[in-house]
Amino acid sequence: MIIPVLQQLNTRDEWMAFCRRETPYCFVGTPECLVDFQSTFLIITLLPKNTLSQDAVKYSIGSRTSIEPVWQLIKGCKWNLNAIILGLEEMDFSSNVRDNSLLKAHTDLSVRKYFSRERCITTPTRLGLLDPLMAIPDIWDAMALNQLISNLQFSDLRSELDQTAEAGSEPTLSEIKLILLNPLEQCVGQLHDGRLHIFRGKQPFISLIPQLRWPKPRLKQKTR
Repeated sequence: MIIPVLQQLNTRDEWMAFCRRETPYCFVGTPECLVDFQSTFLIITLLPKNTLSQDAVKYSIGSRTSIEPVWQLIKGCKWNLNAIILGLEEMDFSSNVRDNSLLKAHTDLSVRKYFSRERCITTPTRLGLLDPLMAIPDIWDAMALNQLISNLQFSDLRSELDQTAEAGSEPTLSEIKLILLNPLEQCVGQLHDGRLHIFRGKQPFISLIPQLRWPKPRLKQKTR
């Protein structure tokens, strides 16, 4: 599963297009978060800068009986995702959440705040900013794999997909990085005899040879 990336969710048309997707689940660039519409609940995951040392904060907003209450909340916030998030962050979850201004007109809504255990989530906007690996990690998790691949610190990349797969179905480098980002894929690497084997769940995905050299700087274009 490759998670689509949207620049924003700030207009009615953008929300309508999002909800018409077969799976309304995506990264949003501004503000950086994951948005997931599950039946009658809207799940918003705020992504931390450092996913290795910080948990992601999740908000669940909705009603058990109908999608209408959460839809009215979105509409009441003028279709602006950032306004929804700001309202959630200002809520006092140590008291009755219905005392907060965000929910005053929405008595059928319930709101939960909790911390995500999906520590491997990384936003697409951070892929180009990942530092190169300086040493072989103890655990080849999604972050370490993305550091390696984003900085091209490897050679001899091979697809380990089933040989019966259609020709040309091998994933591109961009697709590989997005797959690694998806916590549902449960990607992990295992180093054996100098070759790193990367699995999606328990299925072989790709393999490569790590080369922990510092990536070459990109040449600046000459100005005329």
